[in-house]
Amino acid sequence: MPRFLLPRRSTPHRVAAIALYRALLSRCASSLLPDEQRNSLQNAIRNQFRKNRKLQSPYQLGLTFQTGYKVLDHLDESNTGSTTSTQFLVKFVTSLPRHITRPRRTKSPLSPPHPLRKKLACLPPEKAVLSVRPYTKVSGPRHVPILCSANGIPFLRLKKPQPPSLSRILRQKLDKRIKKFDQKTLLLNYWMPLAKHEDEWDYIIRRELGGEGESVKWVDAVRKAEIENTIAYERDIARTREIAERMQRIVDSETALAIKEGQKVVRGRRRRKP
Repeated sequence: MPRFLLPRRSTPHRVAAIALYRALLSRCASSLLPDEQRNSLQNAIRNQFRKNRKLQSPYQLGLTFQTGYKVLDHLDESNTGSTTSTQFLVKFVTSLPRHITRPRRTKSPLSPPHPLRKKLACLPPEKAVLSVRPYTKVSGPRHVPILCSANGIPFLRLKKPQPPSLSRILRQKLDKRIKKFDQKTLLLNYWMPLAKHEDEWDYIIRRELGGEGESVKWVDAVRKAEIENTIAYERDIARTREIAERMQRIVDSETALAIKEGQKVVRGRRRRKP
């Protein structure tokens, strides 16, 4: 087998390993060993093959195959009535560590999904608020949504308490905006001064060595990253402004429909009586 080829990627190696594994299990199932030793040996075979399936060292693989074929020979002799091989297998099994002869732990069944996970899920696009509002007809009193802002991120408050899915979306948008701001701060306050020092060092090296000037500078790469960050931030702000305008149109339409239906719409907070 070529050295550059992993053993587990080699077809002859895989065929030999699988054949040895199946032979050991089949001989062990029909062996004359006591039930406890036979089960322990079967568990040891499965655990060791599972443990050594990613071995790459030719020396370790040779020792592993040598041990496997030795146990297979003793199993064949034990099945023919050899007491010496049977005693060897019993001593061999008893000398193995406990964690090797134990059966593999079965995976626990999948737990049911957390009830909060369903609450955190979003509505499909065809049922989103911006797609279905304003309602032309309602069965009961019309609830006009309220346009709110969470640190500059607009959203429509439909009812209280606030749904967990809405809180998750607001939190993710805020984290995304804060990440863009942190990237811009890092570019201006850390990478830009560092790039200027690198350009000065390159100028000193070229001056001392008499080399020609280069058109590419470290500052240009940082400035390009800053421009990309600014474009992404402005695109986010423009989309936020567009969503806010759509939400305001929904509120205006719902308000007009509520007044038309004879409802009294109160804008802003109600004043408490002294």
